[in-house]
Parts: sequence; structure tokens; C-alpha cells
Amino acid sequence: MGRYVLKRIGYMFATLYVVITLTFLSMKLLPGTPFKNANRLSPVQLNQLKHFYGLDQPIPVQYVKYMWNFIHGDMGGSFQFGMQPVSQLLMAKFPVSLDLGFEAIIVGTLLGILLGIVAGLHRGKALDWGTMAVSIFGISIPSFIFAGILQYLFGVQVRWFPVAGWSGFASHVLPVISLAVYVLALVARFMRSEMVEVMSQDYIVTAEAKGLSTSAVVFKHAVRNALIPVITILGPLTAMIITGSLVVEEIFGIPGIGAQFVDSVVTNDYPMIMGTTELYAALFIITMLIVDILYGIIDPRIRLSEGGQS
Repeated sequence: MGRYVLKRIGYMFATLYVVITLTFLSMKLLPGTPFKNANRLSPVQLNQLKHFYGLDQPIPVQYVKYMWNFIHGDMGGSFQFGMQPVSQLLMAKFPVSLDLGFEAIIVGTLLGILLGIVAGLHRGKALDWGTMAVSIFGISIPSFIFAGILQYLFGVQVRWFPVAGWSGFASHVLPVISLAVYVLALVARFMRSEMVEVMSQDYIVTAEAKGLSTSAVVFKHAVRNALIPVITILGPLTAMIITGSLVVEEIFGIPGIGAQFVDSVVTNDYPMIMGTTELYAALFIITMLIVDILYGIIDPRIRLSEGGQS
């Protein structure tokens, strides 16, 4: 298991290096400049600014300097925020987006697994059809549509929850549900499909023939194996929910990283764009690492097939 984990960590750092390199090079292809009112500046003034920020140096030199600073925890200063350290700006906003995303993932995953188990055990019955209808509904409708509906019904009409803000349990309910619906729908579909397949396997029939109770067969044998594909999709799904909560953050006035990132794209704030992209990439890669480790724990054949015995 130790070698398996170390191998995955090696892949993680290699992938992050590629992402950083591609992001840096992409910034050099963007049109325009990161300076305000650049069209009003003379060529001499523009060159002076580029020299001050090191943008007049050859790209390989800029790249080496950026990588050296990155290794030492310096992502540079934000052009749009008076050269404040990008890392500080990100850490000030990102915890809110992270909190929102993980709450949505936890709620959606738990409910999705439960609904998937129920649907799989009642294949072809009313519970199965009802669960699949909810799943199709949740996948088809964007989260910002749910956000607007929930905000109007429960924030404006019955006034059970605040329509905006991010302070206290009540303010978390509507935005979390808005994002969790998609997670719930996707997880429920996967879980239901796997439960149907697993319940028809020979070892399940054998367990039932031995006189094991239904709950023992379901939770000790069927669910464990049915969870493997679900865990596989949770990695990219987690990163997608956390990075894709921009519109929901805007609708509910949540002070996350979304609006800050959009402003950086509009103003060509290279350090902020790169810092945000790298942060999200690192989150995605770490999440996938955790998924790989869990995958190896649940199904030891995965790590054994790759020579990862500890």
C-alpha cells in the first residue's frame, strides 16, 4: 500500500507541474495588457511598466523566475489589487467556496447513495421509478435554476431562510441544496445501476443461501462493491462542484472566490488567473489522489495489479 500511495503522489506532482507550465504559457498568449487605461499610455510609459513588473524579460526567464518563486510559496502580486500577494487574496476568499462545495458534496453524496440503494433494491417498482425521475430532473436542470427557485420559494415567499449571505446555518441551506441536487442525482444513478448489477452476482446469492439477513447481505457485501464506481466519480465531481459554484455564489451573494476570478480574467491579471487556476488544479489533483487511495483500500486488487504491495 505504501508504494501504491507514493506512486500516486509522484503522479500528482508531475501533473501539477504540467498544469503550472501550460497555465503560464497560456497567459503569454492573451491579448492586451494587465494595466488599467493602457490605451492612454504612451509606448514609453507602457515599456516602463512592463520593465517594472518584469514582463519585458524573455519568456524562459520569466518562467524560471515564476517557478522558483512558486516553489517558495510566492505566486506573485495581483495587478488589480495593488500588488497584494495572490496567495493571501486566494486564502481570504477560497475557504468560503471550499466550504460551500464540500457541504454540497457531503449532502448530495449521502442522499444519492441512500436513494441509489433504495432504487436498486426495488428495481422496476414505484420507488425505483421515483428515484430515477428525481435523478433525471436533477441532472437536466442547472444549479442556478434551482438556486433561483429555492430563493424565491423559501427565501421570499415563506421566508424560512435568508435570500443571501453566508453567516449561520440558515444561510447555508439554500445554496448548498442548489449545488447538492446535481451531486445527488448523479450519485443516485450510479449507485442504483451498480446495486442492480451487484445484487445479481453469485456471491450475493451464496450469502443469501447461507441464511444471512437482508441487511447483512446489502450492507456487508453489496454496498461495499457498489461504492467503487461511485467513489471514482467523486473526485472530478468534487472539483467540478467547488470550481463551478460561481453563479450560485453570485445569486446568494456569497463572498467566495468566483467573482474575484472573473474580475482577474476581465482585467488580464496574470498572477491572479494563474494562482486561481493552480489552486483549483491542486484541489482537483489532491481529490483524485484521495479517490485513488480509497479505491485501493476498497478493492486491493487495484494496488496489487500495479505492484503496489507494501
